[in-house]
Amino acid sequence: MTGATLSTPHLNTEPPRSRGRRELPEGAGNAALVFGAWLLLVLATTITRPDFISHQTLLSVTFTMSVTGVLALAQALVAISGGILDLSIPTALILPSWLAVTLAALGWSSWLVVLITVTTGAAWGALNASIIVWGKLNPIIVTLGTNFAGLAVMLLVFQSAQTPLHSGLSHFGRGYFLGLPNIFWPMLLLLALVGFLMRQTRYGRRAVAVGGSPTAAKSRGISLRKTRFAIFGSAGALAGAAAVLFTGSNANFTPNDGTNYLLSVIAAVILAGISLSGGRGHLWMILPSVGFLSTVPVSLVFFGLNDNWQTVMQGAILIIAVAIDGLRQKRLAR
Repeated sequence: MTGATLSTPHLNTEPPRSRGRRELPEGAGNAALVFGAWLLLVLATTITRPDFISHQTLLSVTFTMSVTGVLALAQALVAISGGILDLSIPTALILPSWLAVTLAALGWSSWLVVLITVTTGAAWGALNASIIVWGKLNPIIVTLGTNFAGLAVMLLVFQSAQTPLHSGLSHFGRGYFLGLPNIFWPMLLLLALVGFLMRQTRYGRRAVAVGGSPTAAKSRGISLRKTRFAIFGSAGALAGAAAVLFTGSNANFTPNDGTNYLLSVIAAVILAGISLSGGRGHLWMILPSVGFLSTVPVSLVFFGLNDNWQTVMQGAILIIAVAIDGLRQKRLAR
């Protein structure tokens, strides 16, 4: 797992550090905050219900982390590159999912289904990028609009979709490896792979540079249009990969099920310390932030609270995360 810091090269406006003064690695404070909150949640739940610490709880948390983690990774790419947020995540998840189960029901090869599902997600991202780039429109407004349009179309096409029980997707999604759900391991692999590519490849560094300062990036010959297409296309492909995990682990779903992920994905990205203004972030921090957020609904069950409290907690965590991000931006601006 890569722990590299993604920051805009040669665009750091922070004041020089004092000589001889030892400083914590960048992002260490945010990591301590998230891990501390996660530990306190686990301790509070365990004190209330000692049976919280169990293999079943671990399975529930890692199961939830899998799809949310891949979607958060997709959202992180958009944020780091200066795209702010992609609010079309629900459609980007459900549209490829519907196509995946439809093709699986027709008996298509599982590998071909996976390839088409990921490609469909990439095409959705490219559609968003086309409207944003050529229309010169705000990414939030565009993705909000395409999400509403996409969900409306899907509601006209189907009310509920079922993953064939004997398909390769279902067998993989319901299996286990090393005591954890199969779908957990692709999330870890994608997080490590994307983190490496963003840090070690020219295209990754260009995306970070564009997020940090589009003007400076453009002056160095970086194409903002190509970068935006590449990032939204890659984010869409990741959403398609999340769709594969989603369909494999769910017996059935509806068009509206994708909306359940939006708040938690945005909160996970902000809690991970990824700047919504672009150019800064730590992809490895997605893992603990998603882990913390995935533990919350499990803890609520042990506290005896109903599902409505999950939405309340997600909203509260999102507000706190945005406030922390705002404070962080003010501190960096000094």
